Amino acid sequence: MFVVKAMSNFAAKRVKYLYEAMQQDKKCDTNFTVRGRNFPAHLIVLMACSEFFGTNETKVAGIFSDFDDEVIVAILKYCYTGEIKIRVKYHKKLLELANRLEVKIPPQFKRVNKSNCLKVLKSTGDSELLKKAMDLTLENFETLHKTQGFLNLPVSNVIEILKSDDLNVYYEEHVFNAVKLWVNHNDANRRKELAQLMRSVRLSLLPVEFIVSEVMTFCQSCAECMTILRPAIKERNDKSFIPRETPRRKIQKMALVGGWNIDLANSIDIFDGLKNSWTLFKNIGINKYDFASVLVGDWIVTIGGGNSSGESVTSVEYIDMKNGQKQPLNPLNKARWLFSAVTLRRGSSTEVYAIGGNDDDYLPLSSVERWSSNTGDWEIIAPLLVAVSHHSASVIDDKIYIAGGFTEENGEWTSTNKVQMYSVETNYWTYRAQMIQRRESHSSVAFKGKLYVAGGYAEQPINILNSVEHYDPNANVWTAFTELPQPANGISLCCFQNKLFSMGGFDGSYLSDVWEYDETNKSWKASKSLSRTRYKAVAHVIPYDSII
Repeated sequence: MFVVKAMSNFAAKRVKYLYEAMQQDKKCDTNFTVRGRNFPAHLIVLMACSEFFGTNETKVAGIFSDFDDEVIVAILKYCYTGEIKIRVKYHKKLLELANRLEVKIPPQFKRVNKSNCLKVLKSTGDSELLKKAMDLTLENFETLHKTQGFLNLPVSNVIEILKSDDLNVYYEEHVFNAVKLWVNHNDANRRKELAQLMRSVRLSLLPVEFIVSEVMTFCQSCAECMTILRPAIKERNDKSFIPRETPRRKIQKMALVGGWNIDLANSIDIFDGLKNSWTLFKNIGINKYDFASVLVGDWIVTIGGGNSSGESVTSVEYIDMKNGQKQPLNPLNKARWLFSAVTLRRGSSTEVYAIGGNDDDYLPLSSVERWSSNTGDWEIIAPLLVAVSHHSASVIDDKIYIAGGFTEENGEWTSTNKVQMYSVETNYWTYRAQMIQRRESHSSVAFKGKLYVAGGYAEQPINILNSVEHYDPNANVWTAFTELPQPANGISLCCFQNKLFSMGGFDGSYLSDVWEYDETNKSWKASKSLSRTRYKAVAHVIPYDSII
């Protein structure tokens, strides 16, 4: 058999030739006239992109008439070349036209995250992606409204964000500051939008002094704004004034649950962000220790652990934070303690993963099991690549990362720096880049798209650690971070109100210290201390309206 294969750019050259022929109206066999302008094309090329052109040829010009010329040119070019270059403001219209012509255009964004959610709001027409982008924008408003992405949004997007009851903003003053930043970014063209933007600010939630000193000063050149502001000031000066509007800030609390003995484990330390105070709640009635805990809706779920006889258990129970009731759930398949647990949301189901730990002989386990809120049952899934206890677990982008722990290496029991990652989609564990430092009895948390690991204990040589490092999942690289002010193992890391906290631990004595990372000064600073010393607790961020 004699075979001839053309050069790799053979097809590309033919496509380019056809596209140039279309632009010059060479051998075109169809023509769409829109607003007096002709758009010639080769029907067979269009049909190769969508059968709609062949079966509805006479309707195409009518459909085109609903769109600007730039959009029409872009869709025709895509049918020939598979490429699109169009200004952002036309992107949604392009997707709409493609949908009506049944032309399949790959999504610009396959995954929405905090780093691209503002771009998705501007450019996509996919309703599911738009919802995810809006949810992320509302949740992370406190940081996103200061970014270039927010400043580049069209006014319609800005108003939609600011009006939302789900806007996660701590003070209403921050909503006005977002308006001010957006307008100042292009004052000459945007000041005309100021009145409708100010209607998105809940004026009754602003201090009257702020309205007078900040808001009126900024809005004084806008007559329509002043007609809105003057009644608000008069209303606020009335001593019987009651806000007509509901604060939309999602004030949260932080809970530290569990610990290394029964007395400690049966109490919960609660931090109130408004009052800047810790409150100790005792006797939650679990009667075990060294268990793992997760947050599922309004439940704190406590899993496994050790009983008063020093034996590992399979019991699982939950505390309903709204009514304080404790109820049992189906038990684990394998008794375990000194393990880790995380949650993942998949579709309508919340899943809880119990990972590794120790058995009654204090030997590390490789077994992993998963509980589903849909079934209420635990199932055994793929085991760890290496058995570990005293490790940490965190979730980033639906991947579970197990960092460090106590394990056997080369016939010796020791701390490890190995990192194991689980993919829900494949049900496989794989190794990722190793940590800089071997460690066990440490803590980890997902914060701003990276995995932070801090403190702990290292064997060979024996050492309590103050080191901190973070992992970039995209680069698969660990980087040293600002060290803790004091070495400690059994600490609890938490991301609370977009800040990183380290709490409690052991440095030769048990600690109640709380440290907050100051991003401006790149240092840890002392924060309000715990109600009591706490060691090997798990930190959770809980809803403000719970009973706790």
